[in-house]
Amino acid sequence: MWAFNFVANWAGLKYSYIIKDIQEKQEEIELAELESIKKMDKQAVEVYKKNPAQALKLLTEYSRSQANQVVKSWWDFAWLLVARYDDGYINAPGKMAQEVGYPDEWYSKSK
Repeated sequence: MWAFNFVANWAGLKYSYIIKDIQEKQEEIELAELESIKKMDKQAVEVYKKNPAQALKLLTEYSRSQANQVVKSWWDFAWLLVARYDDGYINAPGKMAQEVGYPDEWYSKSK
């Protein structure tokens, strides 16, 4: 929960920029998980035919492992966002501290 909450809070700093990164990472993880689940489903069916209890263990371990992997991936992503959007700038290799200001909507609300 904390990894996802952290990213959500960090996104509030430069939402119009960070949301693009979040959506890209979300899609990457979701597509990888969908492919992984397809493979695991096939494997689990084969194991189940021979030993239902073993299939249950296999799926339990798979689920635990995948959940831990996604959380680790999201924490790694969170720290990438911290580096990329530190102090309200956009940082990229060779282009550090790019000042981008605020979206036009923000300026109109502050008047």
